[in-house]
Amino acid sequence: MRTLLLVIGLFLLATPLGQAQEMEVPAEVQYALLHKILAFDRNLKARAGSELVIGILYQTAFRSSLSCKDDFVAVMAESQIDKLVDLPIRHVPIALTDDINLAEAAARNSIDIFYVAPLRAVELKTITAVSRNRKILTFTGVPAYVEAGLTVGIGSKGENPRVIVNLSAAKAEGVEFSSQLLKLAKVIE
Repeated sequence: MRTLLLVIGLFLLATPLGQAQEMEVPAEVQYALLHKILAFDRNLKARAGSELVIGILYQTAFRSSLSCKDDFVAVMAESQIDKLVDLPIRHVPIALTDDINLAEAAARNSIDIFYVAPLRAVELKTITAVSRNRKILTFTGVPAYVEAGLTVGIGSKGENPRVIVNLSAAKAEGVEFSSQLLKLAKVIE
């Protein structure tokens, strides 16, 4: 575990950031950090089944959101990481439309993680109501969403990525991160 912490610490210090946007950190850096962060979730294997399913929440009519989804899907397809914590990974893009029932979509696809792209005119409470009820970890590259109730975000500090953890949101989603990760993260109580 000490080696993994060292790798995360070095990764946070050594990875340069792209241009500042809603997403402060490129998708490939977010995905690499997600992989490392999940190793510190003591409850992940108990929540997940035989695979990890990432539901990518986005909006088709919001260019930034659609672009983020496309980037994340491309990164996953090109990544050498095909397992997280020894479980195969599958992703499911979920377009947030007016008529979608997110709880049904999450149940139908056995979602374990919601990756939340930048959104417009969507109440995060509609996402967290589902994530907390179904014990789905929420993860985003929009730091403000973590302060608004999602569990993990990747922001930046200076020129480097920064992990942000909302502890009360994590508890509500059934996530228990080790103190080792929390020492490296910006923690929101």
